[in-house]
Amino acid sequence: MPSELRVSKILFLISSIINLLYAGFSLIGTMVFGAFTCGCGCISILVPIFCTIVSVMDYIAFDKLNNLDQINTYNTLQTATILEIITILTGNIIVMVFGIINLLHIQRQEVKDFLRSKNIY
Repeated sequence: MPSELRVSKILFLISSIINLLYAGFSLIGTMVFGAFTCGCGCISILVPIFCTIVSVMDYIAFDKLNNLDQINTYNTLQTATILEIITILTGNIIVMVFGIINLLHIQRQEVKDFLRSKNIY
């Protein structure tokens, strides 16, 4: 396995944990903000929902890299990294940086060749 995929696997796991924690804190903030604005602030519930979705996608990408036996691994990695980059809209800067690093890693030709050799591209 190329070193870029090993690093990406670790970053996906860390990103998944950070997103889950961020979603939890955002949910608490949404409930407090919603209570103080008589329910008008409840629209911010979209932030924890999106962070939870990204967390699940990160874990799926981690799992596919951990097993290396499932088809469409590259598409899953691409989707997860794009969602990580979009998390900047929620204010989650750390995960966005991880997404950019992961995107740079999976775009390398060595990584694509490795996934093709395993027939999981």
